Amino acid sequence: ALPLPFAVLILFFAYWCVDFVSPTVPTIRDSLNLSATTAGLIFSVFFGGRLLTNLPAAWLVDRSGPRLTAGLGAAILLAGSVLVAVAQTEATLLPARGVQGAGVALLATAGLLSVLRVLPGGGAAMTTFNLSIGAGGSAGLLLGGFLSSTVGWRAVFWVSAGISAILLLLAILARSQEVEVRAVGGADRDGAPAATRGALWLAIGANFVVFINYAIWVLGIPLLSAEKFGLNATDVGLVLLFVNLVHLGAALPFGRVISLAGAPIALAIGFGLAGLGLMLAPMADSPWVFAGPVALYAMGQVAGNSSAGDLILRKGGGGGKAVGAVRLSSDIGMVVGPAAAGVIADVAGVEAPFWGLGALSIACAGAVGASRMRR
Repeated sequence: ALPLPFAVLILFFAYWCVDFVSPTVPTIRDSLNLSATTAGLIFSVFFGGRLLTNLPAAWLVDRSGPRLTAGLGAAILLAGSVLVAVAQTEATLLPARGVQGAGVALLATAGLLSVLRVLPGGGAAMTTFNLSIGAGGSAGLLLGGFLSSTVGWRAVFWVSAGISAILLLLAILARSQEVEVRAVGGADRDGAPAATRGALWLAIGANFVVFINYAIWVLGIPLLSAEKFGLNATDVGLVLLFVNLVHLGAALPFGRVISLAGAPIALAIGFGLAGLGLMLAPMADSPWVFAGPVALYAMGQVAGNSSAGDLILRKGGGGGKAVGAVRLSSDIGMVVGPAAAGVIADVAGVEAPFWGLGALSIACAGAVGASRMRR
């Protein structure tokens, strides 16, 4: 495994490059004259690249180790960032975003597996993962909005290329550490036996829905903020930064909930909070009122993310395949979510994805709660 500080740095900077782009979406759309559907593809293609790379990444990290996997991911992210920075049309922009996604998939797999091996129990791995990516995402959102407004959206991708070069150098210099690989499956806190394959698939399905909801973060909030409230890229970046900080601040408390009450209870709470926030958000008549519902949404997302991920890691045995299942279900959701949200926004308006995904989340909260009561 990679040393824990280096694994955290990998996750921090990789997700800096992910969230870096969110505030630029309205600016890119205007610059290249894109529809909301195509703007959604800026993220769907990126997460499609991550999706296609997740299984090869899980295979590579098991066979060649996190250090090589991280170095390859950094090199690919560097190439994709440069290609996006020089793109002149959507025909060149979108494939380059897919290359970026492939690089982030390799980095995320190397980082998460290293964290899991050092911190294998009690939801610690997913809590550390969420803290690392939340901090990196916050930094990216703040700088991304500023650069897009003051220098131009291409500067965001040139900075991403520089970050990738730093990660590549760190991967070359890093030394792997030997850790005892311990399985993290087995009985859960209430003494139930190890999960059946069906229970694992249910956890994967829950994680998929959680990550469909992240379409609101990467696309719904930027579009609604720009169209309904007239915010520029810097202001959109600040809104997203607020959401990210709430997400980051809720990671430790919900990690504690998972440890004390169990992941299924945290998952039901997460779906409920996210659904409530999404249903209330379109009713806001100012950015200040909007902050309340999106804060609920952010807390729900980190609860769902941490608990569903913890279930998959424990039920899947804690190795490269379990990490791959977390990443694969996450990225399928991130491909489907922004693409669907973009189409819905074009057809029914920028508020419609909030209503639809809010209803889905509340239904999932009820399903998880009912399942838990039947046990």
